[in-house]
Order: sequence, then structure tokens, then C-alpha cells
Amino acid sequence: MISEAKRWRIIDLINWGEEHFTQKNIDNARFEMEWFLCHVLNYKRIDLYIRFEDILCEKDLFKLRKMVQRRLTGEPFQHIISKGSFYGRDFIIDKNVLVPRPETEIIIERLKLKEKINSLLDIGTGSGCIAITASLEGLAKNIFATDISPHAVKIAKKNMKFLKADNIQFSVHDFLLSNFNTKFDVVVSNPPYIAINQFNNLQIEVRDYDPLTALTDNRDGLTFYRKFSNQFDKLLNPNGILILEFGGKEQKPHVENIFSDNKLTTDFYKDLQNQWRVVEVRRCS
Repeated sequence: MISEAKRWRIIDLINWGEEHFTQKNIDNARFEMEWFLCHVLNYKRIDLYIRFEDILCEKDLFKLRKMVQRRLTGEPFQHIISKGSFYGRDFIIDKNVLVPRPETEIIIERLKLKEKINSLLDIGTGSGCIAITASLEGLAKNIFATDISPHAVKIAKKNMKFLKADNIQFSVHDFLLSNFNTKFDVVVSNPPYIAINQFNNLQIEVRDYDPLTALTDNRDGLTFYRKFSNQFDKLLNPNGILILEFGGKEQKPHVENIFSDNKLTTDFYKDLQNQWRVVEVRRCS
């Protein structure tokens, strides 16, 4: 652990964190230690290397030790610093929302390939990262975003204000129990797709810290895809498109069958890790 007897420079702490976290099988060890130091010192990452010889005071070392201790229990570093990155922007997060993940960014990439979208709906918005990014990137004229959790909607609204986004209407809504009164050009979602019998196999950072309702439907992981398939024509305008994240190659054929059973066309896309990640769904012409 970080000794009280030693005078710790920023560069010493970065190197120590990289070595120690790597030994504990923590991915992106150096990156995480840099983020902790930025949080404690209120620095940007570039500042760490401009001022790498600076010595931390005991007050800042105390804060850093507490953060390291929490990380070593398995708590995600994003929860510890109350911040998660998505598409080059930082979002406020807490235990009530899913930590934004880079693989979800493919949804934004798919949206960018569409012609100007008049109405976009994000179901299960969580931190609001998809809806807010779509707004800031100018991808849709009118954006609506819902979540079953009032706490998540509160966080999403904070992020909208923090990032100075507009043209988004957030609301609390249970997609499985009620329908919408209007239709949309595009509907996007990163629904809970982990099957309950696979839940205990998740990484501790996910299983023990992300909200349960954002991870699993407590069934086979396919509940939301069935609902999307059954409600397709009620959700979407003519020529409308669904863009959904799903759980990879093992889930792919099941998702495809769910939509094909309702005569819907599917196109599948891989993420940056070359894993099947997103499906686009259309009504067959």
C-alpha cells in the first residue's frame, strides 16, 4: 500500500499504481491510477505529466489511499470518481445507473449513418449517455429518453445540464408494462440482456455494482427483444428503425429469430473488439 513514510511524487504514484493494479489483474491499470490522481488533484491528465515531479501532501495521499482501497475490493473506478466516459465526454454516474461502456458507442456510429432523424427514442437511458451524445452530435431534431428508474432519470437530467445538451425530454417509463402514445423514426436501446443463469459469471465490477435492472431481465435475457418485436409497428413510423445492443455471438441467433418471426429484417454489426454487438431492425418491404 502507499506508505505514509515516503514522499510520493506524481510519477511515483502512477508507476506504483500501474504495477500494483496489474498484479491484482485490473485492466487499464495505469489509466485508472491517472484518473484517481486527476480526481484527487483536480487536474487534467496532461497536467500529471507536466507536473510529474510534484509531491502529494498528506491530505491528498489520504484521499488517494481510500480510492485505491475501494478499487481493490472490486468497485469500478468510475463509481469511485463518480464519472464515466462515453464518446469522448464525461458523464456523472452513481450506483443507480449502468457505467457507460465503449462498446455501446457503436449505436452512435450507426445513428451517424442515418439521414436527419426527426424523432429519436432512447429506452433504458440510464446516465443518458446515448440520448445526450445524439443531441450534442446533432443526430436528431427531437429526442425522448425513458428509464424505469426515477434515480436514473435524475442523473440523466443532471448530465444534460452538465454537458449543455438540449432538445431531450426525459421521463420515467416502464417499457415492459406500458406502451407509448406516439411513434418515432428511430428507437435505440441497450436493454438488460444478461440471462439470469449467467449472472454470477459476470465480472465483480459489473455483477456487484451495476444496477440489477440494467443488467438482467431475471429470465433468459431476451424479454426486451420480444417486446420490441411485438411492438415494432406501434413504436416506429413507416421506414422506422430499431437499433439495439445485445449480448454477442451466442445471443445473436436468438435475437434474429425473435424478429424474423414477425417478418422483420435484421442487420448485425460488430464493435471495436470485433464482437457482435448491435442489431438494426426494419420492417420488410
